[in-house]
Amino acid sequence: MLKYYNPCGVSYTIKNKKADWGLDAVTKADIAVNQMVLREVAKAYPDFDVLGEEISSKTIGRKLFVVDPIDGTHMFIIGAPLFVFSAAIVIDGRPVAGVLCNPLARRTVLAEKGKGAYLVEKNFKLSVSNKKILAGALIKTGWKSSSASVLLHKQNARTPEVYSVAEAASLIATGGFDGCIFNGKLAHDIAAAKIVVEEAGGKVTDLWGKEQKYNGFIKGALLSNKHLHKKLLSIAKKSGVLEEFKKSHPFK
Repeated sequence: MLKYYNPCGVSYTIKNKKADWGLDAVTKADIAVNQMVLREVAKAYPDFDVLGEEISSKTIGRKLFVVDPIDGTHMFIIGAPLFVFSAAIVIDGRPVAGVLCNPLARRTVLAEKGKGAYLVEKNFKLSVSNKKILAGALIKTGWKSSSASVLLHKQNARTPEVYSVAEAASLIATGGFDGCIFNGKLAHDIAAAKIVVEEAGGKVTDLWGKEQKYNGFIKGALLSNKHLHKKLLSIAKKSGVLEEFKKSHPFK
């Protein structure tokens, strides 16, 4: 990944554009990392398939590696150190292990079901924050959720935007952030975040506060330190995030 990175910007690595510049771009690094995962999984875990952001296995069975090669591609392109490699082992739709790695921050968060979440570089067990009120809380709402930000600001919360839900999840696990409202529909964005945040003592559900599977489309996500989960559910509902999601991503 880092061989393509340039702190002054790496626009030359853009392979194609799915939409407007940067926000939905695909770089050579995205493709290279995704292909590497496919090769290594095929060699070491032949009974697993890969569900990747850019490239997936020909079949999607019950045992998966769910991978986002670079979450925060826009940040990668402009040279900002806010991008994360995200991977989860998912069995029957349920994450059982996951890793979130920001190579420039030297922050690799690793979690396994029932064994906690750890900062690999320090061999340090992680724990979410103990924040119980929104005043002073750090909540990522996403660049499209301005209405949720307004409601949070009215309760004196802060809504810093890092343009990577995996980065936000890592920071929730380390106790830096307190929550995140995510209105995307793809499993690779949240699968690793689910196991990492919950093994650090937090909570991850869909936008309606329900459990969901991570082997296909998802219904957004709410990530929190657990204490603020109900408050974020209320914010998501009052702000119109739920209705916006249903209009943008209709599910049966």
